[in-house]
Amino acid sequence: MKIWNGYGSEHSMNLVMIGHFKDATAAETALDTIKAATDAVQKEADAGRLVMGEPTDRFTDEMLKAVGDLRLHSVGARELEQFLYDVRAERRGDQVVLETDEVEVQVFVKLLLSQGARIEMYSAHDHPDGAESE
Repeated sequence: MKIWNGYGSEHSMNLVMIGHFKDATAAETALDTIKAATDAVQKEADAGRLVMGEPTDRFTDEMLKAVGDLRLHSVGARELEQFLYDVRAERRGDQVVLETDEVEVQVFVKLLLSQGARIEMYSAHDHPDGAESE
């Protein structure tokens, strides 16, 4: 039996990220890109070329092609595993809403920005009814 003893402040982020787009078509395109990138990274993981918790500095040929095809030029190889995290993504009109308990979300920030989004992020712990309106 292995007993783990450690200290930390790890808890769920309960993060909400909203990408605001100029219209529903742009939001749908961004959501499709998230799904395609997630599928490509999942294939890498299934083939054993990407292992969660073991980041790499290099793209495989397959992943380099996928990243190029999706025009995700600002995404680094070390960030790819974030597509495997538990992130719920859906389109709501001209918005793409992502919800996760993860803190590592920069790949999604980069993807949404590259698709033309204005991004809003907040903790649903602190703002359970959504971000404050001004």
